[in-house]
Order: sequence, then C-alpha cells, then structure tokens
Amino acid sequence: MVFDDRVTLKDRLCLIKWGWYTISMATGGLAVLLSRTPHQFTGLEVIGKIIYIFNLALFLAITTCMAVRFISRPIALKESFRDGNESYYAPTCLLAIATIILGAEGYGTSACGPWLQVALRTAFWIYVAISTLSAILHNWYLYHLAMASQEPFPIARLLPSFPAMLFGTIASSIAANQPRDQAIPILIAGVTLQGFGFIMSLLICAEYQYFLAKHSLPERAKRPHMFIAVGPWSFTALALIGMAKEGVKCFPSRYIILYADPTSTGNVTVSTGDVALVIASFFAIFVWAMAFFYLYIAAISVLASTRMFGGPGAPLISVVYWGMVFPNTGFIIATISIGQVLQSPAILWVTSVLTVLQVIMWLGVGSATILAVARRQMLWLEDVKTGIGDDFS
Repeated sequence: MVFDDRVTLKDRLCLIKWGWYTISMATGGLAVLLSRTPHQFTGLEVIGKIIYIFNLALFLAITTCMAVRFISRPIALKESFRDGNESYYAPTCLLAIATIILGAEGYGTSACGPWLQVALRTAFWIYVAISTLSAILHNWYLYHLAMASQEPFPIARLLPSFPAMLFGTIASSIAANQPRDQAIPILIAGVTLQGFGFIMSLLICAEYQYFLAKHSLPERAKRPHMFIAVGPWSFTALALIGMAKEGVKCFPSRYIILYADPTSTGNVTVSTGDVALVIASFFAIFVWAMAFFYLYIAAISVLASTRMFGGPGAPLISVVYWGMVFPNTGFIIATISIGQVLQSPAILWVTSVLTVLQVIMWLGVGSATILAVARRQMLWLEDVKTGIGDDFS
C-alpha cells in the first residue's frame, strides 16, 4: 500500500471522529471499575486515580482534535450528523462525560471538600438536561432522515438513547453523599430516565434479535459492535440496585407507603427503602441473565472469526474494538452489585478475576491502537479509500 508522505499532523487529527470517544468511555469505565472491585489491595486506588487522570487528558485531547476538525472545515459538523455511520456514535461523547462524573465521585469524595458534592449535583442536573434533549432531538433527526437505511446493523441505533440510561448509575453514585432533600429528587430522576433507556433498549434489542435470526451474524469488522447489547441490561441492573441501596438510607420509612394508607400511625416494620432494595435486587438478577447471554453471543462471534477457531482471521484493528470494553465494564460492576446484595463471596471472587481480564483487554486494545496509529493503519488519509480504522467513527 502506498501512502502520501505529505500528509500533515493536522490532516491526521481531522480524521478523528465521534467514535473515538469510545476510547475515553472505556478508559473512564475502567477507572470506575477499579474503584468498585471487591478485593482491593494497596496501591490499587492510586492506579485507579492515575487512569482517571489519564482519561481526563484523553477526553480533552479527543475534544481538541474534534474542534480542530470542525473549525478547519465547518461543514464537517453537519456532515458528521448526516453520515449514517458516524451520526449514531455522536452520543459516545456524553457517555465519556458520564464516566468522568462517576470517577469524580469515586476518587474525589475522600480528597475534596463539600464543594465537590455541590459541583457533582450541578453536573448531574446539567447532564440530565443535555442528555434528555439529545435523546429526543437526535432520535427525531435520525427518524426524519431515515438514517437506519444507512446503518443497517440495528444495535447501533441504541446509542442515541444510551446516555439517558446512565442517569440511574450516576444517581446511585452521587446520591450517597448528598443531603436527603437533594438525594431523593436525584434518585427519582435516575429511576425515570433509566426506565426510558431500558424500554428503548427492549425495542431495539427485539429488532437486533430479528436481524441476527434473519441475516445471520454481521460481517467480521462489525462483530465487536455486538457487545453494545450487553450494556442496557448491565447498567440497568447495577443502577437499580445502587439506587435502591441509597433509598434505604434517604427515603423516609413511609415514603409512598403513606399515600396508600394515610390513616395508619403504627410502627413500620418494612420501610420503603427495604421494599425497593428487594424488588430492585431480584429484577437486577432477572435482567443480568440477558446481559450474560449477549456477552457470550458477542464473544463467541468475535472469536469465531479468528484463525485460531477456524475463521478467516480477525479484521485489522480499528476504533470499533473499543466497543468491546465499556459494556463489559458495566457487566462486571453489575455482577459485583449482585454479589454484594446476595452476600456471595464466590460471585465477588469471580468479578475480581473478570476485572483482571478487563484490564488485560484494555491494555491489549490500547497497545494495538497505538501501534496502528504509528504504522499508519489508523488516522491516515488512505483510510478514506480502504475503510481501515474508520468503521466505528
């Protein structure tokens, strides 16, 4: 393959598209996972903080490159939303921001003063407003342009609604250190928008199931996309358990129950929070099974394309591979939450092993991405002609 040596650094930076935020999503998600893994050891928190800070720099770098692209060629912003491949991945920017908020709560609470909780509360409501508007307007725009005809793989259509699905996860994280009068509205908003994201995922997953049954597996280059289906079930499970656990602490004992029987003045033997935790835990286990199913369907499909398992060989590295990291992080954290409520040491040890495997995957995909960029297999003008490295953008 012949490359044009006159390609400048600016030319390469302008090839960075919305899908590159999946790298920040995966990195921020890993930092959050390390803060929640059940078997901590000395120095793990420091490692997590380093990864979190690295992700902040990574997010700013990607954002700067996107700004260079749009400033250099203003029409590129409009084109990015009209492109059937790239438009669906614009919300990954909001997902990356969600991991930054979660990491700030996990790593900053012990090191910062009360101002951080005010800042996180403010960031939460701003994120709610932006992500809700994005879900409505972006989905309408995609419907208006019949964009699904340009992105035939249905699971990608979940992404415009995905940021709303992380409201519950963020709410369960930041509510723990908020005053009761602030925590309750945060939890109610989390439940509301988690429900929206989950119902949207049900509709799209049904279409995804039909697609697989009718058209078989997608082409090899798109198979890492299949891990997206793991996310909705996983994040719903961990969000519901997390919000219910915080509800035990901040809900008044007769919250909602009092409405059903306002004349009762007796002592409450079971509080609203206790009821919520039991229901949330069983429902989380209920949907976790679907996350497990989609995880292994995706993993087997990717492995089946490799020569090791008799396939033609895995496709060249591209940003699409980062789509395998973030949903798995949600699956592991959801499993941790289930193991904690069930008080199962066996489940918690399994999640520690999965955490190690997730770190290995992150290191592997990260190293391959760096080598591909250095070898001009990614972020090179030839990508436009060959499609190499441009599939998840």
